[in-house]
Amino acid sequence: MEFFAILIAWAAVQFWGSGGVIQEDNWFIRYREMTAGIASSTLRLMLLVAAPVLAVFAVLWLLAPLLFGLPVFLLSVALLLYSLGRGDFQILLKLYLNSWQRGDLEGAYQHGRGFSAELCETGAENAFQLHTSVRKAVFYQGFERWFAVIFWFVVAGPAAALAYRLLFILANDDQLKQEDRDRAAITLYYLEWLPARMLGFAFAIIGNFDSCMAAWREHFNSELPSAEVLDKIGMKALPAYLPEGQIDGEQFVKLASDELLAVQHLLSRSLLVWVCAVAVLQLI
Repeated sequence: MEFFAILIAWAAVQFWGSGGVIQEDNWFIRYREMTAGIASSTLRLMLLVAAPVLAVFAVLWLLAPLLFGLPVFLLSVALLLYSLGRGDFQILLKLYLNSWQRGDLEGAYQHGRGFSAELCETGAENAFQLHTSVRKAVFYQGFERWFAVIFWFVVAGPAAALAYRLLFILANDDQLKQEDRDRAAITLYYLEWLPARMLGFAFAIIGNFDSCMAAWREHFNSELPSAEVLDKIGMKALPAYLPEGQIDGEQFVKLASDELLAVQHLLSRSLLVWVCAVAVLQLI
């Protein structure tokens, strides 16, 4: 079931560019507002995440005997689509690259802020910082949009994939109390720990194996955020696009663009590896 659900979700994302109308978060925003008066941060977080997840478990259990599991399958596809990353990542990256390649750094910066939390928080002092922040965001968004969700969907079912997405929303919700955001981010870190390292291993399989595996072993027990770990491992899987030392502006723009496209292709090939792995697991 998981394999076909992933294929359908992938096809829907190719058509819509995202999860489409299924990714409607207004219900969760209203629910968050309802729990705002609860004094305990731990209790608020448990209610925000555990209650919807338990409700999904209950509905799936009730639907399981019906119509040979078809309602469960359809609901699982819908939950997977809802749990995938928000927005059209491909368009955002294309807009960024168009501005970057024209030499419009201000435009590139504004588009980069659309998917780089680091740029929103700290900004960028120069073109190199802008590029590295966006590159890190490309690695992490590719991970949180697909890989982490698929991992928990396959390992523990659609309710676990939903739990991951709800925690991600809470950890990045500016309207939430900082204490709640911090607790959600800590929980999210542990949920991302294993799938991030599994994705790093996939990078090694399809990229520069020796150097990537050396980085993978070095950062396996690292306490760095997932975005940092994926960037450090993923870059070792790629050919060297940005040489050390001073390079002129036009060459830097070209090499940086090539590097981001290579990261995008690495993520796409890694997704294929994961889908093939899921298909094999279904046959065992």
